[in-house]
Amino acid sequence: MHARRLVRDYECLPAHAEAMLNTAVITLMTRRLTRPRRYPSAAPPRPGELVQAA
Repeated sequence: MHARRLVRDYECLPAHAEAMLNTAVITLMTRRLTRPRRYPSAAPPRPGELVQAA
């Protein structure tokens, strides 16, 4: 888990807690969107099927 501050409620103000949640979600979504894909198409190739470059 990368957002360790979210495990406990350390923030006194609700605005600070909300800011920490927003930061964690932005970090998570950025990581997911920039991660390289394993397969160029939506479905993985079937076993025994050749993968051709587009």
